[in-house]
Amino acid sequence: MWAHIFWGSCTDALWYCWGSSVIYREPVDEVLQIPPSLLTCGGCQQSIGDRYFLKAIDQYWHEDCLSCDLCGCRLGEVGRRLYYKLGRKLCRRDYLRLFGQDGLCASCDKRIRAYEMTMRVKDKVYHLECFKCAACQKHFCVGDRYLLINSDIVCEQDIYEWTKINGMI
Repeated sequence: MWAHIFWGSCTDALWYCWGSSVIYREPVDEVLQIPPSLLTCGGCQQSIGDRYFLKAIDQYWHEDCLSCDLCGCRLGEVGRRLYYKLGRKLCRRDYLRLFGQDGLCASCDKRIRAYEMTMRVKDKVYHLECFKCAACQKHFCVGDRYLLINSDIVCEQDIYEWTKINGMI
């Protein structure tokens, strides 16, 4: 029996998400060479007189003015991703709901909605609840080592027994 085997650790399996713009929050007087009153907010079109402002989509924003065009949630969290498509500012959930693609979990073969959090290892995608050892059912923590054998994930402690039972050694 041939198997595709990949060694990894939970630092290799990253949350899968897309993004187009990172939001920055800066003190006005440390970044600009001009008075803050000359800055215009991309949302309300008023001048920005606050000590802090946001920069996204090549515009400046009041912290309260940068929000998702669909659900209205605030996007002004430092380092949060902003999705911008077809002239709309979107939060992650709305972007994936509109433009994401559903897929199948490599473990249970059930549908993964585009907006769900997943774990990805190489070209395989898993529901969070399915990303566990195929032998002992233990969920992995950051730093845990595992072996990916075809679509099965096996923890370091169960590798020998798993490969023996499945006729790989």
